[in-house]
Amino acid sequence: MSYAKDATVMEFEILRRLGGKWAVLTAMSLAMHKKGIPVPPDINEKLKTARVKIVSGCVSPCEANCTLAEAESRLFAQGPALGDEDFMMWSDLLGEAAQGKLDYARIKVISALEPIHQDCKFLGCSCGQA
Repeated sequence: MSYAKDATVMEFEILRRLGGKWAVLTAMSLAMHKKGIPVPPDINEKLKTARVKIVSGCVSPCEANCTLAEAESRLFAQGPALGDEDFMMWSDLLGEAAQGKLDYARIKVISALEPIHQDCKFLGCSCGQA
């Protein structure tokens, strides 16, 4: 495999992991909102921007990760308000996403992730679908 092909494969893997992180952070934000935990108002915009950067592939994974990291740090600053058990669940899911070990079948059953899964299909391809 050529260096250019290796770099492309690696870049796609990074974007796949960022897509998983985005889904977890978005679901965490929704869960916090549902529990009445204040979420900084610009978090949704940061998550939307990160999603566009991830899906478009028109920016470097580093730049997409920077946008996602801003949202992540601000959400996790509020996270302990969820309670220890829920906060650890979200932390674990985010860690799994970052490592590329996120079990998408497992997170499909988390109700907060259902609208995200339906909306973005975890960066799935819709090419050729009518």
